[in-house]
Amino acid sequence: MNTEKTGSRGADKGRGSKREAAETTWSHPLNPEAGMTPMPSDPREVEAAMRAGRISLRLTPYYGFRYGERGARFTQSDSAFLATLPDHAEATIKRQIEWLAGVLANRGMPSLLLEQHLRVLGRELSRAVPEKRAFYRALFVASDGLRARRTGLLPESAGRPIGEAFPEAAGLPSTRLARGTGHLLVAAVADERAGMPNAVPSLEAFFLDRSVFPERFVAAARQTIERARRA
Repeated sequence: MNTEKTGSRGADKGRGSKREAAETTWSHPLNPEAGMTPMPSDPREVEAAMRAGRISLRLTPYYGFRYGERGARFTQSDSAFLATLPDHAEATIKRQIEWLAGVLANRGMPSLLLEQHLRVLGRELSRAVPEKRAFYRALFVASDGLRARRTGLLPESAGRPIGEAFPEAAGLPSTRLARGTGHLLVAAVADERAGMPNAVPSLEAFFLDRSVFPERFVAAARQTIERARRA
């Protein structure tokens, strides 16, 4: 995950005051570029968030292929930010998740990825701090909310076969990585339908790049998007 401007998430208080001066000198422990992005004070939660970030990076190699080390740093700081959300009211959690989903989708990371990461993070936090398990349930609820929106706009019965067909069209073996690429392309179309205007173009900028991928791959990616848009 890579939000870059995550410092705007917190309440905008004390501009022009001593707080503002402090913001210019404080360095985020996990990612110097993350500004004043909130993170937990409990070291167990911080470690769990970092562990969840590493798991998500392994589950989705696309992060590393496209965003490299910088993306890995933002994955850690964003994951730590998400770990702070269960302490807030349900409406605040929903608003923050929807905001982050939009930012990420418009930068090439379909909300499907955030949906998956929330579940990974919820599990890791629950294991690390079992006494707060009930609070972390909010992360699973948020994940379910993203999934409900995605499948409501593009049902699994229509979208999944399109994503699963991508490897063969691209001339690739049907590996988890190849199928995952197909599902990312389909998920971007769902985000587009949710009102995220750059969700598809931001993904096309990578997967339709002929300097990176062979012609058959690019053609299959374009075809997958077109099929998803017609579904």
